[in-house]
Amino acid sequence: MKKHVAIIGAGISGLCTGALLAKEGIEVTIFEKSARVGGRTISTQFRGHILDNGFHIMPFYKTSSVYTILADIGVLGRIPLAKVHDISFYQNGQFHRYPKGLGDILRMSLLPLKSKISLLRILIPMAFSSIKRSEKLDDQSLDSIISKLEPRAKSFFDAVCMLAFADTPDRVALGEFVRTIIRANPLRGGTSEFAYPSEGGYDTICKVLASYILEQGGKIHFNRKITKVQIKDGVIRGIVEAGGGITEVDCVVISYPAYLAVHDLFEEQILDAEFLNWLDRLHKTTSVVEVHFCLAEKIDTRQIVFPINSGCTAKGIFFVSNISPSVSPPGQQLIMAGTPVSQEYADDANKIREITKKMKMELANMYPAFERSLLWERPMSWKLVEAVVKEPGMVWKKKAPHQISGINGLFFVGDSTVSYGIGTDSAAHSSLLCHPKILSYLKG
Repeated sequence: MKKHVAIIGAGISGLCTGALLAKEGIEVTIFEKSARVGGRTISTQFRGHILDNGFHIMPFYKTSSVYTILADIGVLGRIPLAKVHDISFYQNGQFHRYPKGLGDILRMSLLPLKSKISLLRILIPMAFSSIKRSEKLDDQSLDSIISKLEPRAKSFFDAVCMLAFADTPDRVALGEFVRTIIRANPLRGGTSEFAYPSEGGYDTICKVLASYILEQGGKIHFNRKITKVQIKDGVIRGIVEAGGGITEVDCVVISYPAYLAVHDLFEEQILDAEFLNWLDRLHKTTSVVEVHFCLAEKIDTRQIVFPINSGCTAKGIFFVSNISPSVSPPGQQLIMAGTPVSQEYADDANKIREITKKMKMELANMYPAFERSLLWERPMSWKLVEAVVKEPGMVWKKKAPHQISGINGLFFVGDSTVSYGIGTDSAAHSSLLCHPKILSYLKG
């Protein structure tokens, strides 16, 4: 008898899980409350440009979990990838090359020799550590070991954290940072390369995964909000939609944060109060303001620039059209500048305008042609439920479990569940870890 799995949510983790199950010949139906796949990676068309919902990147892409899944289901050839390799620091009117590996640190023009040695003393032990040892550091912040470095050396970690976590070192778990360095070490089979879909729009990955699922006979329903998961005698029986429709299934996979889903989809008496309280501690958010700027001419050939001047508002400047020319009309340049902010900033239109104004002034100081070539700007703010991916005490094995004791046939995937990685790669890693558990249940 063919087993039927319902997946709630068509983001990276839901689609990765669906694709892995579809490859096994399992009947998969995905229910997505919006009109499109992509979740947090959805991109939009605006004045001829493709604008991402935040800056997304495939880290260490040949060894990433996303890449692993795409290769496993045989669709890598459908997603041409552009390498992200031209990254620089900017300080006091000068650009300094971003190091691609430990060896490059000795050649960094940004730092004096003494600071380079200080960096290597921290990074070399990290690069040759182990995932298991890194777990012991998950309760500490990265800032706890770099706070006493001289400002230019500390700015290196500020830049890495902005690229990898869109946040500052004090909000990044030391263990998660160590795992990032391990996965970037070529002497341990890693790579420091990054990639982005060459045709533009990070949600290209989701579209390809969705196409594969449909080709294998799976279904994806849009504008279908699930309001309840049915459980009888401790076993999953089905799901209930907002309109009252019921679908009987053998298994349910929830691909949005477990700490939200348990309150949205289950009656209170079903789940243990102590477990609910434990999950609620994971309900943490991080806020970001990002501004897209469109220019009538190219003001830089670099792909990413990290300003490290004291008091600089923009913590990262991403020249998206230099990574993938497909995101913009010919002759125009698309830039995204971003900075982490406190939550109240993300809700305050005046503060967002203030941040945008400061970013424009900084870009004008860096690039004399910026003001005359600016065609339009589009500010955005996000309150992202992803702080749990990186915050001390809440990463890797301290996140939400893939299964709940006492409920058979219910699984959770996504970057809020047990997994390591950066953003979308964390979500894909969660799918890889959960996949054998789902198969074992269905076969049993």
